[in-house]
Amino acid sequence: MLCEAKWIDEMYRNRDPSYMRFLTDFVDKFKEADVLVLATYNPIHPDVLFNEFRKSIKILGFIDEPVSTYIRGIPYLWAFDGAFYITPSFNETALFPEALARWGCRQSYWLPQVPPRNHPTSQADLWPLVPPREEALQRGDRFFQDRDIDVIYIGQYYGPKVDRLVRLKKRLDSRFRIYGRWPLAGWSGVARLLKGKPALWSRIKSVSDEAKMKLYYRTKIGFNMHLSLVPRETGNMRMYEAPAHGMMLLCDKAGLNAHERIFEPGKEAVFYDSIEDAMEKIDYYLKHDEERERIARAGFARVHRDYDGESNLKTFLDWAIALPKNKNPASVSNSP
Repeated sequence: MLCEAKWIDEMYRNRDPSYMRFLTDFVDKFKEADVLVLATYNPIHPDVLFNEFRKSIKILGFIDEPVSTYIRGIPYLWAFDGAFYITPSFNETALFPEALARWGCRQSYWLPQVPPRNHPTSQADLWPLVPPREEALQRGDRFFQDRDIDVIYIGQYYGPKVDRLVRLKKRLDSRFRIYGRWPLAGWSGVARLLKGKPALWSRIKSVSDEAKMKLYYRTKIGFNMHLSLVPRETGNMRMYEAPAHGMMLLCDKAGLNAHERIFEPGKEAVFYDSIEDAMEKIDYYLKHDEERERIARAGFARVHRDYDGESNLKTFLDWAIALPKNKNPASVSNSP
């Protein structure tokens, strides 16, 4: 119920008892905040944000885009002083800061998707880029060279993505490993057959963060894709995870070539136009170790230089605290 603006509005208008208690607790706890950042799915009705948080600078995060924009983002935007976004491109025709400006938000910030871990085991484990940096320092050249897994993909079950994974798995077979938290105890790829769709004939196992890191350290190519079937959004977490752990990133392209704003094609990452193109590029770079390793090293350096989660968060908060309130019609800021 808290995932879409229409349901939040209905609960607020009908004064749903549980929702009103939630709002009261939220206001009591955060009413003195200097900066209020609501990311992923905002659960607070915009009337409450506007009326109860007049002293706070309010920032709305656009995370699950472009899918969530019109049902979870734009309806709230008027009550916020600025917004951050994780994908430099919104769709085939607009960059994200341009789209936000159309919707009335001219104070926006690009925040690369390298968030802290949800359940860190220690302070050192809080930021996901710290362990691979330490591993690379310890192992030196062997960090990029001693890798026995060809290609890997770790992600959740999403129908349009699974169609592409099925084709890639059929071509690469044992050279391509897939992990993630998939429904039906990991057998949902096989169950696709019941719906008349091509099956993925293996159980997809979930892995812990620690196990995922170990797999990444062993892998040559990190395969990535986004939800849209045509080039639109770019910059999901995998896009940073792959090069951060020493793999060569192989990723789909973005609308308006916005992927080039994150990594330089052919030097820091490799981008593909279609699954067929991805297959050809995988075959090529598995046969050309020196080229693959050169790109992996450059991608690793770029991630750890420009996309460190902790330093980027600090810079973002500096930007947020300095924002003028009431959506000052200044020009778009910090466009990538």
